[in-house]
Amino acid sequence: MMESLPFNNGQKREQNLSSSVYEAIKNKIINGELMPASILMERTIADEFGVSRTPVREALKRLSQEGWVDWEERRRAVVSEITISKILELFTLREMMEPFAIKKAIEGGHPQILAGQLAAAYEDMEASKDSPVDFMKHDMEFHAVIVHSMKLLSINMMWQKISDDMMRLVMHSVYPRRDTSVILHEHKELIDALWNSDAKKALECIRGHFSVIVDMFKQKRENF
Repeated sequence: MMESLPFNNGQKREQNLSSSVYEAIKNKIINGELMPASILMERTIADEFGVSRTPVREALKRLSQEGWVDWEERRRAVVSEITISKILELFTLREMMEPFAIKKAIEGGHPQILAGQLAAAYEDMEASKDSPVDFMKHDMEFHAVIVHSMKLLSINMMWQKISDDMMRLVMHSVYPRRDTSVILHEHKELIDALWNSDAKKALECIRGHFSVIVDMFKQKRENF
């Protein structure tokens, strides 16, 4: 059940309600509480939130514009599927960002700084390994550290756009099929390579991590 939302007074009340419904539904999609092809009924959502159907309709429209929701026949809203083309798109973008950031850190002569920042993120992952949502959030934060190390605003904005999609992917298709100890080991190998200024090993680690996830998703789709 989706929890009731507090009412906001003033002229922007409907807009605030719509934004709250949007955020709540989006978070449930990302966290895997709402699976692909789940039907989103306006009336049901409105009743659960204790709001009218207008802010729900606006929230679903926004979710559809961003690709989280598809409209089927008779204007029925459903959670969008995770397609292999979308996965390849996401990892193509990541292949453009993360290996480049790692090379930049090593060539710039300061890979140990990045390694230290990643070690802190790694500790957060390790501490939350028994909580799927928290673990994968910290996993994405680990990779955000790599991207942000370039200190390029346009790249950071691009990362922000794809990180929610990545979170949904890993929660839906990766975490249930991979042991956290294996994931942690892969991240630890990358940190060690950076400590040692080993560019070849570091790039092997990050690219190998990507390929495992893509291959796993392909296998998952083939089994259905």
